[in-house]
This record gives sequence, structure tokens and C-alpha cells, in this order.
Amino acid sequence: MSSIAEHHEGQATHHGPPPPPRGWRRLLYPGLLRAAWMVPLFFGLGSAIVVLCRWWGGWHPIWFGEIIVLIGALTAAPIGFLAGIGAFDYWVRYCIGAPTEPEDHSRHGAYSWRDYFRVNTDHKVIGMQYLATTIFFFLAGGLLAMLVRAELAKPGMQFFDNQTYNGLFSVHASLMIFLFVIPAFAGLANFVVPLMLGAPDMAFPRLNALSFWLLPIAGIMMLSSFLVPGGAFAAGWTGYAPLSVHQPMGTIFFNMGVQWAGASSIMTALNFLVTIITMRAPGMTFWRMPLLVWANFTTSLLVVIATPFIAGSQFFVMFDRVMHTHFFDIGAGGYPLGYQHIFWFYSHPAVYIMMLPGFGIASEVISALSRKPIFGYRLMALSLMAILVLGFSVWAHHMFVSGMAPWLRVPMMITTLMIAVPTGIKVFSWLATIWEGKLNFATPMLWAVGFVSMFVIGGLSGIYLGAVPIDIHTSDTYFVVAHIHYVLFGGSLFTIFAGIYYWFPKMTGRQYNEKLGKLHFWLTFIGFNLTFFPMHLIGTQGMPRRVSDYDPQFGNWNLFISVASFFLGASTIVFLYNMVISMRRGAPAEANPWRALTLEWQVSSPPPIFNFDEIPQVVGNPYEYGVPGARHAVLNGDRAPTEEEIRSH
Repeated sequence: MSSIAEHHEGQATHHGPPPPPRGWRRLLYPGLLRAAWMVPLFFGLGSAIVVLCRWWGGWHPIWFGEIIVLIGALTAAPIGFLAGIGAFDYWVRYCIGAPTEPEDHSRHGAYSWRDYFRVNTDHKVIGMQYLATTIFFFLAGGLLAMLVRAELAKPGMQFFDNQTYNGLFSVHASLMIFLFVIPAFAGLANFVVPLMLGAPDMAFPRLNALSFWLLPIAGIMMLSSFLVPGGAFAAGWTGYAPLSVHQPMGTIFFNMGVQWAGASSIMTALNFLVTIITMRAPGMTFWRMPLLVWANFTTSLLVVIATPFIAGSQFFVMFDRVMHTHFFDIGAGGYPLGYQHIFWFYSHPAVYIMMLPGFGIASEVISALSRKPIFGYRLMALSLMAILVLGFSVWAHHMFVSGMAPWLRVPMMITTLMIAVPTGIKVFSWLATIWEGKLNFATPMLWAVGFVSMFVIGGLSGIYLGAVPIDIHTSDTYFVVAHIHYVLFGGSLFTIFAGIYYWFPKMTGRQYNEKLGKLHFWLTFIGFNLTFFPMHLIGTQGMPRRVSDYDPQFGNWNLFISVASFFLGASTIVFLYNMVISMRRGAPAEANPWRALTLEWQVSSPPPIFNFDEIPQVVGNPYEYGVPGARHAVLNGDRAPTEEEIRSH
């Protein structure tokens, strides 16, 4: 095993950003104080542009509240916030021709907790920023889900009217998808992928920092939609037109929140693609990359290709609403189904955007904690590419009952069933890797194995829904709710937790409490199945989804599901307690507590500021556990064994 890299000697003299200036100059220093006056300034500028344009065009009233909110509060003010914290400082100086400041790396790395609230160019700090932010929105989305289940505990209206109820589950789903699952995977990959590649950082560190700061903007927009007249957006996370066009003002908060979150995803994906293609360590061919890197490579391709489509769909809705166009107004020649085609052309690939990184995490954890090479490594990588291609051919299976052209159903059903093949390859490969391995059922392994079992259930119900006759019967029932939660909760969330526990020692330099980690898993596993498995049953019996009241015959099951959901929500308290206490008082972590072979485990925990003291030399596959003399990389003056040494071993 390669020896552990020590910190750069020069880092002893590098103490982070200089102290801010005193006096009035403090107002010009990048940070939250500068943002505090730039946000209202940019809001005023945006509002003034609206008023001037409406006066110039002769439109009345000149002060139109909804457009002021859209341009001033949801577009200009966030740009002012980003400018205030310093996200644009370097680029602005470049654009105006000012002298380029030498890079002193003063904004690289974290030396105190305050550095996590600044624009930071260190991929490890950005990864932690992502994870902390997404966990906050996970808790917010989970609270909204518990409010939904409180309303559904018995028939009749208990706490909310229909519009408020619709807003609760719409914001819940939007936060979980756009502000938790997708960016949480980006956060884990931000921390780990450059280390796995042997790179000192991401290819574009400033763009990486900017991509993070777009996320809290998007999340705050979605949550603040509850505060505007008429309440939150209430057309579901899908925002189907023309319903969404005629909703209260909260809809534009969803439209713009998706734009900001989508822009963050595209920036991050482009950064990953360039990093993976151009910054691999010597000897790191594509067939020597860890499967997590492969997963993020294919995910980034999906994001770059697909995300502009959801951006377009939300722009069209805004144009119909604010500019009185008629893209989806059938009375004026619009095409309502066009929204669904555009939306699902993004949103079904988005399911794989939310799954492929988890596949990579599961592969890392299962191989390391089974002490066996990944079964069928190349086929695993190729199956990721197959999912990438096939993922764009199945979108209309969400529209079997929408009134689309009937001839389109059969080819979409066939492609839906075909995409189960590369996914099945991965499941059987994980099972073959576990088979007869020396299993270590530590917390990450529990989450990984739990993921495989839950994802198989979600995948099987997906095959049912991919068949036209069954889909027609169960469309818009709780069977669909059960399916999507087994895929995204049992799939995505389980792998996110597997990744957090697996790399927690590397990220923090501390070891989490193993007993609390296992308690968290079992509480979540039991609570999850008690909550969502019964939904299959009542769904096939006709229980509709997205309703605040229902037939009394489903009352007992819904009460059971609601009680189980609160049990599931309470399990998160164990996770939060474990993370906070372990970060403060956990035992110091070894550099490589899992005895893994990938490069991130060959440096100290936490890693040095610039990851490696010397460029690693990759000499083999990252999963050759149990193979005598096999090694993935050579670094720190170490050397690869000769053939004679291998034979003698």
C-alpha cells in the first residue's frame, strides 16, 4: 500500500484569505456585508428597467407587480447577491481590462468555519458546502412531506385547503429532486472525483464555486413561494401546462428556481467533463478509472444534453404567463402536450441523473467492503454508457394516458423494457461481487446492500409501469408514488448515505459512531418500507395520488402510512446527531480505514490543500483486491513491485 502523503511544507505559511479592511472600505470587500447592499441595489436596477420599458412601450400599469418580482427579485437581486459575495470579481476585472491579480490561493482551502460561508475555490470545501446545503433542503422537504402525511392521516380536510395542500407536495418534490438528490451527488463527486483522478483540483475552480452558490438561491426561491399572495406553486413538480400558466404568483418562483438550479447543474457537469477528460493522473486510462468517475462522466453528459430542455419548458410557461404568448393555449393554436414532451425529454434522463452517481458509489463501497474486484468492470462501465443513450428514448412512457399519438406507445414500451437490461447487468454484477466475498457489514455496506434490494423493487414496479395496459390501470395512483419513492428514496437516498458514511473519515478526519450509523440505517430501512410498500396495494385498488381527500375505504391504510412516515422522519435525527457529534468529538480517522485501493485513500484524512505532494503514477485497476502484488498507483517515492517480486509473493 502506498504511504500516506504529508502536507506541503509551504502550507505552513499559507493562512487563508487576508483580514478584511476596516472602516467604510469594509463595505467594498467581497462577502455577505457587501451582498447586503448590492442585493437591494440590483433589485432597484431590475425594477427600474421594468418600469422604464413599460413606460417606453406605453403599457399600463407601469408598475406591474408580477413582472417586478420576476425581473427585480428573482433575476436581478440574485445576481446582486453573487456579485456581493465576490463570485464575479475575477471575471469582472478580466472583462474591463484591469490588471490581472496574481493567484495567491488565498481563497483556496478552509482554515476556519467562516471559510465555508465564503466563495472558495477548493473542490473539497465546495463539496462540503454542497452537502451541508442539500441536507438543509432535505430536512425542509421532509418536513413538508410530513405535513402532507398529517393531512392524509384520515379522510376529510384536517389542516389545509386544497391549494395549500397542492403547494406542500409540489414544493416537497421540487426540493427533493432539484435541491437535494441531484446536488448531493454533485457534492460527493466534487470532494472525491479530483482525488480519484490524481488531480489537484477541478478544471475550473472559480466556476465550481459559482455553481454552488446558485443552489441556495434556487432553494430559497422555492421555499419563499409560500410567502407570496396565493401561496406556493401548486401544479406539482412537473408543472404541467396549461394548469401552471393559470396558477398564482408562486409559479414563477418555481420557474426561476428551476432555471437557477439547472444552471448550477450544467456548470458542474461541464466542469466534471473537462476535469475527467484532461486532468487524469499519468497512467489513468479510461479503463483504469474508478466506476464512480465513470458514473459522473456519464451523468455529466446527461446533464449537459438534457437540462436545457427543462429550462426551455419553464421559459415557455413564463412567456405564456407574463408575455401572453400561446405556446400551450389550445384556444389560440397552442399545443399543451408539447409541454409534456419537452419536460419529460429532460425529466426521464433526470431519473438517471439521480441514479447513475449512486451506482458508482455502490460499486466503490461494495467492492472495498467485500474485498473483491468488481465483477465485469468493463461491462459495468459500458452499461452506464448504454443507460446514457437509451435514457433519451423512453420519455413518452410518462404520457401513455395523456392523449398522445397511440402508435407511439409501443416503441416507448419496448425501449422502456430495454433499458432494464443494462440496469440488470449492474445489479447482477454487484451480487456477483458480494458472492463469497469477505464481507464487512459496516454502515456504508449496509446502505449499499439496502440500496440494491430497494432499487430492485423500484425497478420491477417500473417494468410494470412500462407496460401499456398496467400503466393505464395504475396511472395517477399511489402505485406510481410507491414506484418513484423506491427508485429515488430507496435508490438515490440510500446511496447518498452510503457515500457520506464511506467518505466521512476522509472529509472530516474523524470517524463516525458505528453503532449510531447502523441504528440510522435500520430505522430508515424499516420506516421506509412500512411507509411506501403499502402504497403499491392501495394504488392497485384505486387510491389516487395528489389528492387531499379520499374514499374512506383507504382510511386505515393511510393512517398506517402516515404513522410510519413520522417514524421514518424521526430516523433522520440519529443521522444529524451522529454527524455533528462525530465532526466535533469523533476519534481521529486513519488515512485508509477501509483499506481501499483508489487514490483518495492514499493521502491523509482530511487530504492536503492541493491533494497530492507529487503526481501519482497509475499502474493498474482500482479494484484488484486479493490479487497478489496488484496496486492501483505509485506515489510518494514508492515503486511498483517487479515481476520477480510478484511471483515470489
